Amino acid sequence: MRPPLSVAGREVAWGRLRGGMGVRVGIGLFTGQVLPGMERSFTQEYRETLDLVRLAETLGFESAWVSEHHGAGDGYLPSLLPILSAFAASTERILLGTGVMLTPFHHPLRLAEDAATVDLLSGGRLILGLGLGWREEEFRMFGLPVRERVARTVETVEILRRAWTGERFSFAGRMFSFDRVQVRPRPERPDGAVVPIWLGGMAEGAVRRAGRLGDGYLRTRGGNVDSMREDAAKVDAAAREAGRGELSFGQLQNVFVWQDGDAWEVVQEGAQHHLGVYGGWAAGGDTPGKGYLSEPPDDATLRIVTPAGTPEEVVRRLRPMIEAFGSRHDFHLVVRLQYPGMAFETSARAMELFAAKVIPALRPS
Repeated sequence: MRPPLSVAGREVAWGRLRGGMGVRVGIGLFTGQVLPGMERSFTQEYRETLDLVRLAETLGFESAWVSEHHGAGDGYLPSLLPILSAFAASTERILLGTGVMLTPFHHPLRLAEDAATVDLLSGGRLILGLGLGWREEEFRMFGLPVRERVARTVETVEILRRAWTGERFSFAGRMFSFDRVQVRPRPERPDGAVVPIWLGGMAEGAVRRAGRLGDGYLRTRGGNVDSMREDAAKVDAAAREAGRGELSFGQLQNVFVWQDGDAWEVVQEGAQHHLGVYGGWAAGGDTPGKGYLSEPPDDATLRIVTPAGTPEEVVRRLRPMIEAFGSRHDFHLVVRLQYPGMAFETSARAMELFAAKVIPALRPS
């Protein structure tokens, strides 16, 4: 296994921007994709992903996140908790998040057991991000109707919390019914807390649902600060209506930092593949044998979705988010610095640059 790149001679605990305040910088999403035609095995992809997470912890990133999809030709990660178990066994401090697990495809009792296992292995570092799922091909693959996704997710959240008490319980819902079942072992966090459940989703109903039911909201659309504020206001309003306090808030942000030449040339292929496949699913290329946009995304669109540049340029793009959300009790800015097809050394160098040049510059003066 490749050791982490050397970071000797400089401070590495940079992930948290403000001592005692609520801004955390994480890394992700790691998606395990291998471009068609690459001479690269999934074994290599997974091992190098593990190396990058170990490096991220060394550099001071505070969380590492993975994402789930099924039936993708590029092998997009289908199974998140097993890979987080590997992360847990190879790290000591970094938080481990799912961004997100597609809840309808997981039996809630098995999910409760598996998540508790990862949390125990990691010493209480799991953040369980859950989403509804939206890709019709995935629901067809598992024999589930799309119309059940909200009910399955809402019931799963309740079941998880009851299961993690470690006590026997019964449940009778539309989707699931159990009589006096028990999940053991339960999470064993020092403060007696259980695994935090964050909810994702872009529709207004999903945003408000996170405020009512979640411990946090994980925002997956691009980082326009005005739209981020709008979503935060919806989450906070729903939380207040439910008699709850302020939730954790996470923003997933594509970005790339480079200083030896044109950053965009380095990241373009991976960004184009990612947006092309993902956008193809959303545009209806969601049947067996399809899945890529008939017209690849244009360069201008890609540059908006994935801002790339020097450390100074990236700081200018990200600083408004920190200024807008730094007063929240727990704000996670999760930056993607590894893209499909990107060499390990390239991703590692971008992570080192981000830790050395971007995070310190985002600190308040």
